[in-house]
Amino acid sequence: MSRKFKVTLKEKGWTLLAYLREQCPDAPSVKSLKRAIEEKRCTINGRVETFSTHRVSTGDEVEIEIHREKKVELKLHLLWEDEALIAYDKPAGWVSDPKNFDGYLIHRLDKETSGVLLVAKSKPVLDQMIELFRQRQVEKTYWAIVDGVVKEKQGKIFTRLAPKNHFQGQTVYGSAAQGKLAETRWIKLAQAPQVSLLECYPLTGRTHQIRVHLKEIGHPIIGDYQYTKQFKCSYKAPRHLLHALAIAFPHPLSKKKLTLKAPIPPDFLAAFQAFHFKGALYLGRLAK
Repeated sequence: MSRKFKVTLKEKGWTLLAYLREQCPDAPSVKSLKRAIEEKRCTINGRVETFSTHRVSTGDEVEIEIHREKKVELKLHLLWEDEALIAYDKPAGWVSDPKNFDGYLIHRLDKETSGVLLVAKSKPVLDQMIELFRQRQVEKTYWAIVDGVVKEKQGKIFTRLAPKNHFQGQTVYGSAAQGKLAETRWIKLAQAPQVSLLECYPLTGRTHQIRVHLKEIGHPIIGDYQYTKQFKCSYKAPRHLLHALAIAFPHPLSKKKLTLKAPIPPDFLAAFQAFHFKGALYLGRLAK
């Protein structure tokens, strides 16, 4: 159910969560209100707000959609395993924290990013994999659904990235002269009237690299409200639509090239159906 409210002078300065607790006494629980905010189901003056500690102002128009469904338990799905490595299909919402895994986490994915995640079973294997990353022998492939129609068929983004500011415990990155080199190649797989589907190949592994690069070329990832508050596209995504589709590298023991892929998640498939993407590359990739 969707609710709309307007902040009065009396409520000025309240946190968003405190304000919604007052306005929605029949909500299933305070946790359900907080979850609605975190899942991007709350807007203030038409802009998505994901922080429950945000302070409301007089005249703010607040809208929230409250669900009564049961919370879905997130689970890691095993993609592949041998004596040296484990590959998981990480769901959106799962935190890439070493304590959440048995073994040594080789790399990380942002909380909302889904897809292939690698874990080493021993420290020597971890060290070998880190060296492969350093030598750029690890090929990563991501799919991103971005705002707007990208005109070019392919491109390369080369900048220096660094932390720009900190907001409510989160770090926002951007291009800066003193930052670390970051390089992303991409090709356009498909497009629809309001969005495009890009296949991205990050040649470096900076924090939020793909998200920042696509934002800075004017095509932020749909649902990435940390970097963009309002989109041209009206589609309401439950998270930023970035998926780590595949990873390829020489196996640290056998030295043979190993390619691992994660299936397209349900929320991506739902977006595909909603947008009615058209593109030969997209159809070819999806069939594989």
